[in-house]
Amino acid sequence: MKKRYLLLFLIALVVFAIVPKNTSASSTYRTYEEEFPDYVTISENTKYYKTIYTYHFDLMADVSTINRSVETVTYEVSQEEYENASTENNIILSNPTAVETVYKRMTASITTNGINYRYKNVLQWKIMPSLRSYDIIGIGFLGTVEPATIPHFRQDYCLSSGGCHVLTLHTPQVFNYGAGTSFKLVEGQLASLEETLYFDVKKKNASNTITIQKAYGDYAHATSTINMINATNYQVIQSSGIALDSSISSYYDTLQVADASWYGTW
Repeated sequence: MKKRYLLLFLIALVVFAIVPKNTSASSTYRTYEEEFPDYVTISENTKYYKTIYTYHFDLMADVSTINRSVETVTYEVSQEEYENASTENNIILSNPTAVETVYKRMTASITTNGINYRYKNVLQWKIMPSLRSYDIIGIGFLGTVEPATIPHFRQDYCLSSGGCHVLTLHTPQVFNYGAGTSFKLVEGQLASLEETLYFDVKKKNASNTITIQKAYGDYAHATSTINMINATNYQVIQSSGIALDSSISSYYDTLQVADASWYGTW
């Protein structure tokens, strides 16, 4: 276990060192599409979600345990409901509970620049969550491929006061049938927020012919405060998406996987 924590710590240091932490000047801000104009989408699937968080407060409990008492229910909804949802008054306070309603959408895609295939997963918030700790984003894939590079991550956000920025600090992990990363959800008064995970893939066996590709996008939002090390206790497994370890499963909500499919000859 100590070796695993040391490895994760070293990975975090490497990512911290090689990736800019914050592109804070709006004049230098560029979207993913501006960074990679040569990648064309050949398959994508978008799903829309409504999540209801019910927080239970025990006035006699220790303050540090209050955030742990939460019930989460997530529904897949239509694009129409998502777009028509109000961004105001999403928290209803009562005693001893508070109910928060959040909408988000997730798009899994397969793209190509004519040479490489890239798997991408984007989670976009319509309503900002009140609790922001270490979230997890992942992409599952078939056993015929594997990441060609370390997974890349960017967190794009625009402030309510103006100006857009990107954060890229994260802790990536690669598994046999998926890859994911843990990251600190940005705080503050935001006008928009989205997370993007992407990586190019290569054939696991270079001599094989591939006729189908699948990118299974998934996301887990922390509903209780959790630290970075514990937020790495998961796997990403094909269509099952993010499989949380039992030690942290109560700290996160869950979504239905969004899967993108490609058929052809590679």
